[in-house]
Amino acid sequence: MQQNSLAGHEPHPFKWYVPKDAQTLIIGTFPPIEKRWAYAFFYPNIQNNLWKILSSIAGVALSLNKETMISERQHILHKLKLGITDMGGVIRRLAPDSKDESLEIIEYMEILHILEEYPSIERIILTSSSGKSSALGWFKGYLEKKEIAHVIPKGTKPLKFEIQFNKRNVNVHVLYSPSRRAANRISFDKLTEMYKNVIDG
Repeated sequence: MQQNSLAGHEPHPFKWYVPKDAQTLIIGTFPPIEKRWAYAFFYPNIQNNLWKILSSIAGVALSLNKETMISERQHILHKLKLGITDMGGVIRRLAPDSKDESLEIIEYMEILHILEEYPSIERIILTSSSGKSSALGWFKGYLEKKEIAHVIPKGTKPLKFEIQFNKRNVNVHVLYSPSRRAANRISFDKLTEMYKNVIDG
């Protein structure tokens, strides 16, 4: 993993991956420390359930073949018309672990640039919402920085709100995290159903 010598600043190791006809953009926080990677792509820790959820929705099996792990996941994204990225463009790790609460945001990923480049995107899924260092927390900070009006509802997930960008409405969905740490809050089947409902539009 590349690391900037400037006070431990760590740039995101991957460029966003968005099929040309993507309708949904999934946004996480930042990849875990490299020793937890099974492959060099988004959500590289196989303990996280995101790819199992998307595999179930797409009806595409995932193998443990290291040579095909990335291409299998990209195939799922194309089949479901999903793009994927993270909110953290550059971060600093406050502890040598993979917890979101140990991350400090230095630069946001340019989400509005992605929306501009891919006008087919109609909705965003944020994969975490607990605390300041979450996909929702960082997305909120990014919207404030870009002066994009937003009202985030309170209550039980799933949550939904709307942003306007270049005279275009984009729905934002806040779902339960697919991480193993959050697995005690919702069953795998319910979580898969929640993601499927949003992805299907």
